[in-house]
Amino acid sequence: VGIVPAKVCLGKKIIITGITRMNHGNVCVSGIDPDTWKFVRPIFPSRLNREFVMEGTSQVVRHFNVVEMELKKYRPSNEYHTEDWLINENFAPRFIKHLTDEEIMNVLNKVSITNLKNEIERKDKSLFVVKVKSIVNIWHEQYEKFKVRVTFVDYDGNVYERFPATDLLLLAYIRYMVNNKKEYSKDLITRFNNNPHRFIRIGLTRAFLGRPYWEQVTALITIPDLFDGKSFSYYEKQIGGQV
Repeated sequence: VGIVPAKVCLGKKIIITGITRMNHGNVCVSGIDPDTWKFVRPIFPSRLNREFVMEGTSQVVRHFNVVEMELKKYRPSNEYHTEDWLINENFAPRFIKHLTDEEIMNVLNKVSITNLKNEIERKDKSLFVVKVKSIVNIWHEQYEKFKVRVTFVDYDGNVYERFPATDLLLLAYIRYMVNNKKEYSKDLITRFNNNPHRFIRIGLTRAFLGRPYWEQVTALITIPDLFDGKSFSYYEKQIGGQV
């Protein structure tokens, strides 16, 4: 990165935990600062497109990769969205390493919560890793665009129904299965619920349609990995387009 004034940019390592779908082919990327164990959501004034997460044909920004980005300015909201950082859009994310399963478990143990409802009520963050008892149902819908919804139970027993999924990996995987006329729901639920380490990452949207936020499923996290290390770009290549 070189020595530069802190107000211009700050080279920062981030553990990626979310790559989610936005409108017009854009993505939202977020992760965890390993120095503070707080969530970080890098934002561009001009939005992030899919090219940001790629280096050639390789997906650099993927779950539990450590990447370096240049942070310019902390831009927290008063409520919920306290994780936002403006980043230098001229600095491509630099791959550092992919975490081992043991390192991932260490991260999850440090940041995970057991009661999503209680944490949201605090209004001091918009990103959560929730320890989960089970997924009850997962299904897709097709209206203006391909959608996936999830009903699940957190570790403390609270039920959350019909949360939309914006995780690009989950969306691309299910679209791939649907395109190939393969049943996915029962298998995905069984494999998730039988995994000893079950987490769902939740993100809150900005205020929309009269509500201060809407909850979204931004990743299904298991150790070992539910998707065998595959990325959303792998499945988008299989389906021949963006999900």
